[in-house]
Amino acid sequence: MSEVQTKHPASLRIFFATEMWERYGFYVVQTLLALYLAQHFNWNDKDIYALVGSFTALTYVSPVVGGFLADRFLGQKRSILIGGVILFIFYLILGLVASDDILILSLAGIAVGTGLFKPNISSLLGNEYPENSPKRESGFTIFYMGITSGIILGCTFPSYLVHYFNWSLSFTSAALGMLIGLAVFIVGVYRYGIKDYNPFNYQFIKIIQAVIAILFLWGGSFCILHYTALADFAFIGIVLISGAYFLHSIRQESQLEARKTSVIAILCIISIIFWAFYFQMFLSFTLFLSRVVEQTLFNLRFPPPYYVSAQSIGAIIFGIFLSRRKNYSTKTPQGVQSSNKFLLSMFFMTAAFLLITLICRFNPGPNLLSPLYFIPAYLLISLAELLLYPVGLSAVTVLSSRNKVSTMMGVFFVSLGVGGFLSGKLAEIAAISPEQTSTIALKAHYATAFSHITYILIASLFVCILLNRLVKYLLSTESSIDHNSAPGLNENKAY
Repeated sequence: MSEVQTKHPASLRIFFATEMWERYGFYVVQTLLALYLAQHFNWNDKDIYALVGSFTALTYVSPVVGGFLADRFLGQKRSILIGGVILFIFYLILGLVASDDILILSLAGIAVGTGLFKPNISSLLGNEYPENSPKRESGFTIFYMGITSGIILGCTFPSYLVHYFNWSLSFTSAALGMLIGLAVFIVGVYRYGIKDYNPFNYQFIKIIQAVIAILFLWGGSFCILHYTALADFAFIGIVLISGAYFLHSIRQESQLEARKTSVIAILCIISIIFWAFYFQMFLSFTLFLSRVVEQTLFNLRFPPPYYVSAQSIGAIIFGIFLSRRKNYSTKTPQGVQSSNKFLLSMFFMTAAFLLITLICRFNPGPNLLSPLYFIPAYLLISLAELLLYPVGLSAVTVLSSRNKVSTMMGVFFVSLGVGGFLSGKLAEIAAISPEQTSTIALKAHYATAFSHITYILIASLFVCILLNRLVKYLLSTESSIDHNSAPGLNENKAY
């Protein structure tokens, strides 16, 4: 085996650092937004959950447009640079101007910038590995540790800025972080010769079409965030379009490639279910922690965003362990391996919700709860996330045909977006009424609400078990299909 197949590419450090700073800026907004709306703008819970859920959804749905623009018009590198500049501008506006309309305008811009940035940085990393490299998945795990490093910074330092200074300085720091990320990426492109999947060919008409698409995405995002009733129709449409894209791709592909594409679609369904519960960390869990849990730990400040930091630290620790595992050869198709890990992640997520629900039910008194009760649940969520997200990124780059990899990566991010939208709907179960002000009443309410959410999660777990069996069925005859396929049909063989 050649050296390039047994070692990670040197450019991995660039992807690590670039994504770390991009995630810093995003998580400044993601972890503080619900608290910002509740404490600074005095919004009620249902409006907060609607906006934060829709914003979260858009930041993960927009990558399907970003991936498409990269594949057809801009290339991955230019899409990343344009997305980074857009993020810098709107983080800066969010930090400098505080009003409802500017807030929504800025959030729409952040969704657009994220859409251009996220699928293409992941796709470029996949392009740095040979198709059959055994280091690919561990490389994505290391990459994901860069993401979690940015999350830790984005969940701790900005909370410090809010407490000792103001909200504005915290959001401005997101803009500075994005500026650092852009500088790192530009240096890395030139130093390591990072290449697009397909060479970029400059055509003026393509640039104009890309600009129009970006403006249209921004306007559509603003409308969805401003008119929350529109969000329901928009995301139903997004799901239908994504499903139609899968069906179209399957009809155009060979039997083997069609099965791989079907597996990506199934993994996306499991991903939707997972993220609907995961994003409660930024919705119902955030406001719950701010209301009935002590804000100090060992006499040190420990606000709600710090729990996400604890979750991210857990992801780094678990990620180090997983990335150092030996890669044993196996006859199990990678799609089946990925599906098994997705299912295991759902078991860990279920365990985390059961733990939080039991804590709420067995501590009904007037005293605030200790943060120590909830950190283990967040660590379970970190392990669940690590078994799904980087594994999903790797699976998409392996299972997709080469000329669709960025678009498929965007579709995978759509699953996160749809999950984020559904998380806002789930969070409404935990919304409090204005008369619920005492700690005892709040505890009773959250105990009941989280029980209902957990019941839904357990039912979803059984659905995921069935989907896992379907993946095994689809790939069980892969070897015979691959062997019997006509020459020329399997140029993108992944296993």
